[in-house]
Amino acid sequence: MKKILFREVQKFRTWWLWLILAGTFGSSVVPLWYGLWLQLTTGEPWGNHPADDLTLGIVTLLITLLMGGLLLMFMTMQLETEITTEGISFRYRPLVRKWRTFPVEDIMRFEAGTYRPIADYGGWGVRQGFGKKGRAYNVSGNLGLTIFLKNGKKVLLGTRRVQSISAAMEKMMHGNKLDPDTGSTAALTWKV
Repeated sequence: MKKILFREVQKFRTWWLWLILAGTFGSSVVPLWYGLWLQLTTGEPWGNHPADDLTLGIVTLLITLLMGGLLLMFMTMQLETEITTEGISFRYRPLVRKWRTFPVEDIMRFEAGTYRPIADYGGWGVRQGFGKKGRAYNVSGNLGLTIFLKNGKKVLLGTRRVQSISAAMEKMMHGNKLDPDTGSTAALTWKV
């Protein structure tokens, strides 16, 4: 029977990201709406190369929808990670809608600890790592779980709870059984 050992949901809640998004939205949408309002109420063309009322209205609406969609995407974006006795699953909505699962028998080993999001993966989100780093799914911070699969691929999942995710992975990989030679569960690797 499948038992949940760990569950985490992370969202983009970094203040500086929202400051950038709000600034981008405001600086791109507000001037267009002002120009449209000015052009429609005064009848005077707005800008150095003015568009007719219909074109300006369409452009204003499209830019507003595009920027609003981007804000909505970041508001709803979340990384969900779940470790059970049978494997590890994750999804990164709305980019990765369906759960992706790695059964325990496909996992060779794992590492939990710190990593360098910008240097190793170019930032946060769904990223392809530089060199042989593999793919990363992260939201913020520099804590993660790297899964080394038996097929040679690597996947990094960001976390805010590195000790809990590591303990759950150890339990998933080895249950409560101890290695008779070492007296431990062996595969746990820390990079702190």
